[in-house]
Amino acid sequence: MGLFDWLFVARNGPKPKADRRPTATADRDPTADSAPPSSAERRRVPRVQGLGARVIIDAVEYDVLDWAENSFRIAGYDGSLIERQIVHFRFLLVYREETWEWPGIGRVVRRDGERRELAVIFQAPEEPFRTRLAQVIDVLSQQEGAQNR
Repeated sequence: MGLFDWLFVARNGPKPKADRRPTATADRDPTADSAPPSSAERRRVPRVQGLGARVIIDAVEYDVLDWAENSFRIAGYDGSLIERQIVHFRFLLVYREETWEWPGIGRVVRRDGERRELAVIFQAPEEPFRTRLAQVIDVLSQQEGAQNR
């Protein structure tokens, strides 16, 4: 305890100790779900299969497994990136005989060395790519929804 702590205790009396006992089960909210949400429930934007999408990192082109407006997951990654590292990439999207390519910057959120997968969250691209990307995702997610019915 420092000098100022002693002055506080002398003037106001000792601090009451906080009760650190765990709460009883009866005090808990019975409607609260104890299981953590799945990754699909945590997502704020829809993900689509990576058909027609490729990513270039360090001059190597990778297949995209799935992607969204702000993230992608690639297969076959053997590079040196680690989680939380910043990555510069080029995203290529072939859709309805059009090829869209734009540079991007993101952060690695997961790397699975056994399955050779890499997941990246990225900043939204500049216009007109941002609008086009949102349109393509809307169309593809509707098509996937129709196929799953």
